[in-house]
Amino acid sequence: MSRSLGLIALFTISILLVTGCREQVQMAEKMARPFQKTLEMQHSTEHIMQGEQRHELNVPGISAAVILPDGTTWLGVSGKSSDSEAMNSAMLFGLASVTKTYIAALILQLAEEGALSVEDSTGHWIPELGQIDGSIKIRQLLNHTSGLYRYQQKPEFLAAIYAQPEKVWTAREILEEFQGEPELGFGESAMDYVLLGMIIEKATGTSVSHQLIKRFFDPLKLEQTFLYPEQKYPTEMMAHMWWDVTGSGEPVDVLADTGDLPLAALFSGVWTSGAMHSTAEDLARFAKELFEGRVLKPCSLEEMLSPGPELHAGAHYGYSVIVEKVNGQTAYWHPGGAGYSSIYFYFPEDGLSIAVLCNLMVDLKPTAIALYEAYVEHQK
Repeated sequence: MSRSLGLIALFTISILLVTGCREQVQMAEKMARPFQKTLEMQHSTEHIMQGEQRHELNVPGISAAVILPDGTTWLGVSGKSSDSEAMNSAMLFGLASVTKTYIAALILQLAEEGALSVEDSTGHWIPELGQIDGSIKIRQLLNHTSGLYRYQQKPEFLAAIYAQPEKVWTAREILEEFQGEPELGFGESAMDYVLLGMIIEKATGTSVSHQLIKRFFDPLKLEQTFLYPEQKYPTEMMAHMWWDVTGSGEPVDVLADTGDLPLAALFSGVWTSGAMHSTAEDLARFAKELFEGRVLKPCSLEEMLSPGPELHAGAHYGYSVIVEKVNGQTAYWHPGGAGYSSIYFYFPEDGLSIAVLCNLMVDLKPTAIALYEAYVEHQK
């Protein structure tokens, strides 16, 4: 495909210009074609379960980034953003629950500085909690063992965002509007991380986006990462979200003909639990920086990865990081899905960081693992 070859050429030439290093150029040439072939194959074979039958799902577009151990970066795309625009690597996607990995790291930085403790009660920081038990600790919010009402899955939340799609919800409005009976056991409640966002604001006296910019976005040069719509960016940079409205496998573009703040209610309604927007390259870079120890002190990173709830045999949930073995290798990863789909993987034994983004709700884990397997295969 000419588009694939163009990406390969761009990748190889950029490495040559930046590094002038023959070995890195050879690595670029060696890996670019397998990565692009893998991405296109995965894009063409996506499917979804509807009831007990498996249907092919027409996935509009996908964007991916792989950062090799030496920092060499591969970027690839397949498909389209909209009917009139092809997908490109500069487009931003909603990260949904992947947002929480950034927020967990921010909380741990504040704990390092003595601004708070993960053993603090939620009520210590937010006195007016309504039905929420104020004795729930920050640690329980971080690893989703609070048992809080999972409002993001409920009909009343969906009805509210559909009724006013460009409304910008405040944290206090979310807290007051979407309360319900506790749901025991491990479970991803968006309220956990909304409360963490409120605690960050209380502990620092500034907005969460200000802290993200100061601590992560600026120092790590994550120039295409935003907490939307708290931070606004040109909407033409946003990949169009598609939705399989009828369940037929034929999604429709829900970003077409929207206003100045498209999908504002959806993302502000989950705020620090799911409102981050980014490119695949920025996400892969953040994961590499975080898990290679350039964001947190070693003891904090160890705590972030420490065993929490067991998801299944051999996999546990830390502070918004899943730790498990993939093909015999340790992997740190987390998925996200809120209209868009997102996933990152970091393989510490290999020093390899992978991010995959899609403008439709699909399971991206097979794609990320396929990219990892392509890397392993071509190291032989």
